[in-house]
Amino acid sequence: MYKYSHGGNAVFEHGNEGIIDLSANINPLGVPEGVESAIIREFPNINRYPDNFNTLLCEKTAVFEGVKPEWIFFGNGASDIIFRLPRAMKAKKVMVCAPTFADYERSAQSYGAEICRHVMYRDDDFTLDGRFIKAVQKEKPTLIYVCNPNNPTGKLTEARLIGELLDCAKQIGAWVVVDECFMDFAQQAVLHTSKIYLEEYPNLVILKAFTKMFALPGIRLGYALCSDEALIDSLYFHGADWAVSNLAQGAGLAALDGAEDFIKRTVAFTSTQRNTLVKELARLGYKISTSEANYIFFRNPHPFDLREKLDRKGIRIRACGNYHGLDDSYYRIAVSTAENNSKLLAAMGDI
Repeated sequence: MYKYSHGGNAVFEHGNEGIIDLSANINPLGVPEGVESAIIREFPNINRYPDNFNTLLCEKTAVFEGVKPEWIFFGNGASDIIFRLPRAMKAKKVMVCAPTFADYERSAQSYGAEICRHVMYRDDDFTLDGRFIKAVQKEKPTLIYVCNPNNPTGKLTEARLIGELLDCAKQIGAWVVVDECFMDFAQQAVLHTSKIYLEEYPNLVILKAFTKMFALPGIRLGYALCSDEALIDSLYFHGADWAVSNLAQGAGLAALDGAEDFIKRTVAFTSTQRNTLVKELARLGYKISTSEANYIFFRNPHPFDLREKLDRKGIRIRACGNYHGLDDSYYRIAVSTAENNSKLLAAMGDI
């Protein structure tokens, strides 16, 4: 049976209306200036169907990403695209890492594909390395997922390794999907993004979203980049039309205005706050994993359920025991505002 397994749902639970929710990793700077007014300007257009091909949004995103508009597909959040991909690729066998984002596996299961997992271990700080390439060569999957930075660990995978993976996948006729929804939070994102491989490798798909960086999870807006235009066409076929509403398209266009400066300010802020949190959590005895994203992944060595105790103090964090390869001692917390971060540290100090 279906069970909701993500963060960000605490406010909908009875009695949690005022909870500080750090279980979902949304930009603490909030929505970029101009987005709310852009949504309001779109209200008169809610009585007509949206542009199914997101023409203006694709053109503007192409400039932002430095790719061709024909290489872009927009969906109702990145998750919408994740569920289209196995069908569009006719994936018989899907390879995922463990731990990683659950929807890769669930989308494959919904299509009836076989799942194989490459387990990453605590002793290696959950780092993806050359052993993954060997696992791909052995398993010969149709579709391979890499989350970069990974969710929930925040670990970056080197672009060099992605290049080796693409070569390997090309030889066995496989697709590689690199989920970069958190990439823009990394301080050296330009050195780690897989966009440099898009033209050379038509078997590469990169996922991005407006959800995290632009703080728009309620709008549902994500996109895929791929130089294989036949795949882009197939993504339209393997899902409902009008996936992106007029309101979402307006929000996306506005968010891209001044996006580079907004991202730069966000990275500076979240990096500073993350460093403070890491230092204090380590002082309290928690075992921290190196993260380049806007969240911190750590292990609790103490004999208590940290999420339960923080819930009692009005703070929700993400328990990671339901990720493959992890147990109930692992947690993830979003880097939030300075005020919320201080409240979190004070609560954890009390505990």
